[in-house]
Amino acid sequence: MSAVDLSALDPASTALLVIDMQNAFVHPEGTLGLSGVDLSEAPGATANVAALVAAAEAAGSPVIWTRQVHLEPDRGREAKRIAAHTSKRVRVAALDGTWDAALIDEFAAYGDSIDVLDKHRFSAFYGTRLEPMLRMRGVRALVIVGSTANACVDTTIREAYLRDLDVVVALDGVIAVNAEWKAVAAQIWSQYFGVVTDSATVLAWLRQTGGER
Repeated sequence: MSAVDLSALDPASTALLVIDMQNAFVHPEGTLGLSGVDLSEAPGATANVAALVAAAEAAGSPVIWTRQVHLEPDRGREAKRIAAHTSKRVRVAALDGTWDAALIDEFAAYGDSIDVLDKHRFSAFYGTRLEPMLRMRGVRALVIVGSTANACVDTTIREAYLRDLDVVVALDGVIAVNAEWKAVAAQIWSQYFGVVTDSATVLAWLRQTGGER
């Protein structure tokens, strides 16, 4: 991965957006794990996300979390004539009020924070209060991590770009259901929507620039 220069960004106006680090998508006994998805990269990604959260907090960068919350019944999905993605797993993931929908233990302490946004579709922007929160916090750039690469992370990256936000993806903090898809997605993100780097680069930037504030 080539070096990325983040010096044009200011930690005070850059938020760390942590997408759907929930039992359903990260824990081996969650819905994806029970559906046969290889989650072997999840522990490493979780550790990288935890380091980024700590560094962002120390640098004064906002940290915003999302939770995917599915409803049952979901009349909107029931009206579809082509089966929704939720029908392709052993069960509907992250149902409201279940263990599956909760943040993983490593991040459970953030579960009741005002900075946790519930969403009902892939995008962190669709039908949520993310946009007004970013405006109130003065955020102009996002460092994006979380799960999963080709659904919620990908859709959020694209919608962030459409809103003229600068986008940084810390790829080793992103969990995928398919390694090949993730590799292709990273190429597309870096070509069209922002920069793709690793957590070490973001950590170094946060510690250097945040320490100068």
